[in-house]
Amino acid sequence: MISFRNLIDSEEDYKLIYNWCSKRQVYEWFEQRILSYDEIVNKYKNKIGKQEVLIIEYENIPIGLIQIYKYDGKIDNYKNIYEYDLFIGENLLNKGIGSEVINLINRKIFFELHADLIVLRPFKRNERAIRCYTKCGFKKLYDYEGNDTIGNKEIISVYVKDIERWKFGMDNNKLIELILSGKKTATTSLLSDNISKIGDESIIMYDDNTDACMIRTTDVIVTEFKNINKDLAYLEGEENRSLEYYKKVHNEFFKQIDPNFNDNTKVIFEIFEVII
Repeated sequence: MISFRNLIDSEEDYKLIYNWCSKRQVYEWFEQRILSYDEIVNKYKNKIGKQEVLIIEYENIPIGLIQIYKYDGKIDNYKNIYEYDLFIGENLLNKGIGSEVINLINRKIFFELHADLIVLRPFKRNERAIRCYTKCGFKKLYDYEGNDTIGNKEIISVYVKDIERWKFGMDNNKLIELILSGKKTATTSLLSDNISKIGDESIIMYDDNTDACMIRTTDVIVTEFKNINKDLAYLEGEENRSLEYYKKVHNEFFKQIDPNFNDNTKVIFEIFEVII
């Protein structure tokens, strides 16, 4: 199990970082040289209280470090942009831990820091890291020529990931309360080009645009409205959870959007789970 804790101003934590950063698998990508213990202390002591620096733990054992900070550039259509860098200091390759760490820290940044975009900037030659980032949904934006920490030229790749924030078309806050109570684990929408995939994550917002919860899609059914049965209707969690009630309210709502809506109209039935 992966967890995070704040870096502590202690000899124990500084020694952890020093030992990790003395390994080639870390300093090749992170510092490009071995920092002395005093350099480690000076660098990270100054970050405490000013920047979010987290120790990554696996089954309560420290294994690495994450630094989160506001992105210092601009990207069109995004306002609250965050960036982070991380390393795993222990020999835990090919266990899927890197992907799990990235997915968890992304959720934290999107939901707790209300980010609308996350940026990662690996060296282009760091193919292992890039494979992990793309597996976690990051998309390449562009490359640029920059420098590593000791001044050597490097091609740096910019990868980005955003998240969808949305509201229900009617009774939004009421439906959110049903989700948070555990009664509602599905939603229905008219068929469109925007079909969720299993594993997709999104944030549902209250009417005042504050984040209510983050969900992950666990199943997607595209079918004609007439094929929605009582078991699926029950998952919608509304009123008495009956098929009759489900058909009534959805028929009324969808006809407001499409006057030609009928039993043969295709809909998207999405099942989800709350993850935050």
